[in-house]
Amino acid sequence: MEPVAYGLKFAGSFSGGTLLKTDFSTKLQAAGINATAYAAKLPGGQTSVIILNKDAAADVDVELDFGRGISGAGETEKLHAPALDSREAHITTSMKADSLKQGKCSVTVPHATGLRLTLT
Repeated sequence: MEPVAYGLKFAGSFSGGTLLKTDFSTKLQAAGINATAYAAKLPGGQTSVIILNKDAAADVDVELDFGRGISGAGETEKLHAPALDSREAHITTSMKADSLKQGKCSVTVPHATGLRLTLT
């Protein structure tokens, strides 16, 4: 499968959801990182966040605040490729048990990578 198809599959995870009004991207770009972020409430009621780190060299550390009193685990998916101009891409999935502490979760998004965190 080509990288564009993986990108569409990754973005398609928001299909049927409602985008939430957030301003993650401005905070990321103010830190000097070429990144954007989106959040959505999925049809099943879960909250999901996608962070796209388009920076070729810098990883980005992000603390997500889902609100005090929210707890649980998160499922992460990473969209990654060997290089920004690569002809191949991959999506890998993992679970982060008890990833929320008082509604907050810290994630590192490697350079040239997309990360999706969905609360389960």
